[in-house]
Amino acid sequence: MLIITNNPIIEENVRNIEIKTLDTDYIGTLKHCRDLVHKGYELLSHPLYGSVKPNETPYRTVIIKKGKSLDTNSLNLIEDAIETAEKFKNNKATPLWTERVLDDFRVIDFDIIRNTIQRMQYA
Repeated sequence: MLIITNNPIIEENVRNIEIKTLDTDYIGTLKHCRDLVHKGYELLSHPLYGSVKPNETPYRTVIIKKGKSLDTNSLNLIEDAIETAEKFKNNKATPLWTERVLDDFRVIDFDIIRNTIQRMQYA
């Protein structure tokens, strides 16, 4: 399992799972995941999870795993996620949030991923 994120609190709080923290925005994180899917990785979490719209939060975390070949379901899902995020962003840019609001978005992203990991471990 590999976590791809641009949320710094993921690395601070998740243990025993490989994490790649990116210095990029929401769409950049999705595009990095797409590049890995092209290299044979599979999505384990949905790239558009949660109720926060892609143009509202700058943070995104995705869980993937190394597969044996190109997984077309993962590729279609990540391509659709990128297209959806770009549509939202083109309609309305992400606001320049205060640090307090950004911290809230970091916590929301972390909480969703933490719960996802827990469900995966007990499935």
